[in-house]
Amino acid sequence: MSLLDSALRRAQIRKAGEITLIIFDGLGAVATDTLGFRSAERWAFSRISSGNIVRDRSTFLERLETAIVRRGTSITTSHGTSRGLAGLAKKMKQAGYNLSEWTIPQAAKDILDPPEEKKGDEPEEAVCEADAEDDDPTPIEVDRRKDTLDRRSIDRSLKD
Repeated sequence: MSLLDSALRRAQIRKAGEITLIIFDGLGAVATDTLGFRSAERWAFSRISSGNIVRDRSTFLERLETAIVRRGTSITTSHGTSRGLAGLAKKMKQAGYNLSEWTIPQAAKDILDPPEEKKGDEPEEAVCEADAEDDDPTPIEVDRRKDTLDRRSIDRSLKD
């Protein structure tokens, strides 16, 4: 028996476009992206089961790059990079999933919906009041900077 068969025993797999939902009977649900699931699926298919369903499930779920779990899921936690989780949550929202039912880390939520700054914390924009003299269109002449270094001393040191 392969690790995949053991890990997904008594589980339902629902693929909907870019999202794959794994529902474990009585243990919760895990959402992941379809490409990540296919990669983990191929990897697990080529491995031999340890004989322990709990160990096989955790090994398989660790292999998923990004995973968001439904609240109350006891077999794993949401994992992946903040950007990856935010992208997956965005796809789930577009597919019609209610994100309040899922455990999404705060860092991923901040990427999805950046927190609004409080009015008191906003930097005030500097108001620049220009005088009539400042709008003078005549160009300003700038003298070229004179070299303060005595070049003769450099030439002497190079000859030595």
